[in-house]
Amino acid sequence: MKNASKLKFGAGVAVAAVVPLAANAAVDTTAIVAVITDAATAAAAIGVAVLSMHYGIKLYKWIKGAG
Repeated sequence: MKNASKLKFGAGVAVAAVVPLAANAAVDTTAIVAVITDAATAAAAIGVAVLSMHYGIKLYKWIKGAG
């Protein structure tokens, strides 16, 4: 390689190493994480309510059938 080619290659490697770091630093994920956490909390609450209703009905039928 000639000196100019080595210089261009070195500059290309340096740019390729810095660009992904700058792109990752610019992304703020706190809002996305907060939305996912809120959705998971709501889904868990709905799931507990559905299971409680399901097993409440089963318990009621079991008690009614025993009497």
